Amino acid sequence: MAISCRHGRVLVKGTLAMAYDNQEEIVALVQHMAAIPERLVRAMTDKPRDKFLYRPAAGEWTVLEIFAHMRAVDDIVTTRIYMLLSRDNAPLVSFDERRWAEVARYLQRDIHQSMTLFTLRRIEFVTVLRQLFAEDWQRSGQHETYGTQTLLSIVRDLVSHEEEHCARIEQLMQ
Repeated sequence: MAISCRHGRVLVKGTLAMAYDNQEEIVALVQHMAAIPERLVRAMTDKPRDKFLYRPAAGEWTVLEIFAHMRAVDDIVTTRIYMLLSRDNAPLVSFDERRWAEVARYLQRDIHQSMTLFTLRRIEFVTVLRQLFAEDWQRSGQHETYGTQTLLSIVRDLVSHEEEHCARIEQLMQ
């Protein structure tokens, strides 16, 4: 693994990362986030509309509902992270992601247009994450429900959440 220091940052495999204990984890998390849109596009491209609306069992979500939920969570979490990066001890407001998805009308949107917007937002967000310094990853805010959260803990949770839903979409679209 080639590592070289540039202006207080560490360049690892072409990705800007932090020079501290969690460096490899952060690089992996950011790479995972960057890969999610491509995985979703691969899973959903050239599939008939009925695949997006298929409900595997009573009470389980369709692909369209899962993706609407992912969009809402992405909107909420990205906003929280920008707040955390721009304010000291930022208040991290709690939102109901299902209600957010209803208000944003993700279920009524064209899935391909929605995927394009998700992808573009993710590219922009990953670019921001790749340019952060070590101290940025330790910035914290106060979540209304969960208390103190750091940028690193929020990104860990988002990656875990997205991995679960992305894997389910891939399974349902087969």
